[in-house]
Amino acid sequence: MGMAMSLFILRGTFMSIPKEFDESASIEGAGFLRVFLNINLPLAKSGLATAGVLMFLNYWNEYFYAMLLTSSAKVRTLPLEMGFFNEAFSYNYTEMFAALTIAVLPGIIIYSCAQEQVQESVVSSGIKG
Repeated sequence: MGMAMSLFILRGTFMSIPKEFDESASIEGAGFLRVFLNINLPLAKSGLATAGVLMFLNYWNEYFYAMLLTSSAKVRTLPLEMGFFNEAFSYNYTEMFAALTIAVLPGIIIYSCAQEQVQESVVSSGIKG
C-alpha cells in the first residue's frame, strides 16, 4: 500500500540527481553498481530517509490488517491492543495514556533521528531547475 508513495518520493529524488555525475563516473571506468552505491545513493539520502520515516509511521500505526490477521491475544500489535483498554462502561485513563505514550514514542524517536534529511528533502522538492 505504501509502495506508490515511496516510489513517488524516490523517483523524484533520483530524477533530481544530475546525469553528468553518472556519465563522468562511467567515463572514469565505474560500473553501474559502483555508480549507484558511491554516487546516487549518497545523493538520495534525504529521499530515502523521508520514504523510510513515512513507511515506518504508516505501518507502525496499522490497525485494520492487524485486526484481520491476528486471531490470538498473544500476537496483537500495540495499536490493536490499545482498543482493549476500555471496558463496558468505564475507561482506565491512566493505563490508556501510558500505552498511548509508549505507542507514539518510537515514531517520535525515528523522526527525530532522520529530521534533518526529511527537511532537506522537503526543501529540495521546491527547487526548480
